[in-house]
Amino acid sequence: MNNDNKYTRVVYHVTKGQNPRQSQCDGQLYTVKAGDTLFSISRKFGVTVEEILAANLQIVNRDIILIGQVICIPPATPKPIPDCDLRVLTLRLLTEAGQPLPVVGGAVQLNARVIVRTTFNRPVSRAFFFLEPTGTESCELARLIGVDCPSAVTGVAEILWQVPPGTLGRVFVVACINSCCKKSDEVLVVRNT
Repeated sequence: MNNDNKYTRVVYHVTKGQNPRQSQCDGQLYTVKAGDTLFSISRKFGVTVEEILAANLQIVNRDIILIGQVICIPPATPKPIPDCDLRVLTLRLLTEAGQPLPVVGGAVQLNARVIVRTTFNRPVSRAFFFLEPTGTESCELARLIGVDCPSAVTGVAEILWQVPPGTLGRVFVVACINSCCKKSDEVLVVRNT
């Protein structure tokens, strides 16, 4: 168990001769401010209290740091990227009865109301469905068309989409499990009437 957050807020002002400067610091120097604790400083810089203590041998009591004291903040150790085993298997646009919609010239022909269904290799916690208008090359113009918070036991998410007349663009989904997110391929869609 990590007890970093149990350190007290006892802080004193530095008096002359109490501020030993670092002779060598591989990270950056930080001047302690009122209200700082080793724990709050560690969180601010993305390091542990133990790493700060190892870089600052002049700190003899981990519960006492001095306002105005200059301490060395070691470089943050990169956190390993979690293995993200999430894959989008399918993205389909269906009639309200669950039948595939026709495809003409590579574009799915939409009705006024369609089911947008996607499947994943495992259950997801959130699925965000987007429409990116045709003629744009950047997703910054994409519009959210629906969100599903599917069951924790299936790898399927779906929405019922009310499609505005004149819709032309690319539909895609972004799904997440915790901090692991994946984007599907895009499907070209059109609704003329």
